[in-house]
Amino acid sequence: MKKLIYIICLLVVFTSCRKHNDSAPSFNTNFNHKILDGYFITAIAFDHLGNAWIGTFKQGLIKYNAGGIVVYNSTNSIISSTAVINDIAVDSKNNIWIGADGLYKYDGSSFKVYNTANKTIPEDYVPSVAVDSKDNVWFSSCRQGTGGVMKYDGTNWNLYTPANSVLPVNFVKSITIDKNDNVWLAFTQTVNQTYLAKISKDIWTVYSNKELGFSPYYYGSITTNSKNQLCGAIDYSLSSMSSNKRPMAFVFDGNNATQYQNDDNWAGLRSITIDDKDRIWGIDGDGYMVYDGKKWITDHLTFKDNGLFTIEQALDGKMWMGTGNGVYINN
Repeated sequence: MKKLIYIICLLVVFTSCRKHNDSAPSFNTNFNHKILDGYFITAIAFDHLGNAWIGTFKQGLIKYNAGGIVVYNSTNSIISSTAVINDIAVDSKNNIWIGADGLYKYDGSSFKVYNTANKTIPEDYVPSVAVDSKDNVWFSSCRQGTGGVMKYDGTNWNLYTPANSVLPVNFVKSITIDKNDNVWLAFTQTVNQTYLAKISKDIWTVYSNKELGFSPYYYGSITTNSKNQLCGAIDYSLSSMSSNKRPMAFVFDGNNATQYQNDDNWAGLRSITIDDKDRIWGIDGDGYMVYDGKKWITDHLTFKDNGLFTIEQALDGKMWMGTGNGVYINN
């Protein structure tokens, strides 16, 4: 009898542990390694050598690797002291392209800046940058009602606006490029006025709410997953109404959109990142959330004091969280 009771107790413990593990994240959410204390981080990218390139709020550009850090700012480069780095992209030659108060290029030895003073760039505000397989640089140079998206092929600067293309509005919030070299653009002119566009071998396709099957409120960033599907964040931070019954992210395969919502979230997502396991990492008003394919894991405590502004995955698979006070890495 005692032996039977002992076996039953073991089974209860085993079942309880298994249920606990099933509900726990299947990945590391312990961001206990911190670097770059005191820096306000706004963008992160990794080159092909594993160097981290980190943009800041008026504190310059940082190169970080195991050998240490190098900070490029107004004292040792042409990056202005007021530059807010919005986005960073790396081409096949490890040139670093920086979206800020103009488009900066760093080739490993010197900087160049392209802006309204020296090129036919409409606005000295570049919120998004992406590079395709041919090293064409696509970047948004726009504000509400002005500018558009530009393509720089190393020689020519081509500007696309509603006046000379099928662009529905001027403001390109985010740019991403998929595995087939299709360029995707997310447009947000005003709230509830959102569009997507795909540029495929000079053929432009615009997707409105009709093609998506729902009406995105305001776009955050867009990216792609391993299936070459477009993934987007929907931002409600400008909304005066709080509701958790609306989508905050979506996946679009070119024909159909799948919406994702989380009852613990009402502000939506300002930006989105997809890791190498196709998990969706999103930044909301209070922290971050991760969708692992079955459920959302929410963390509104870890970064509440510093704020979270960008998430990127390093070449070794670790996630880097850019905050208002340094970078946190899950170790």
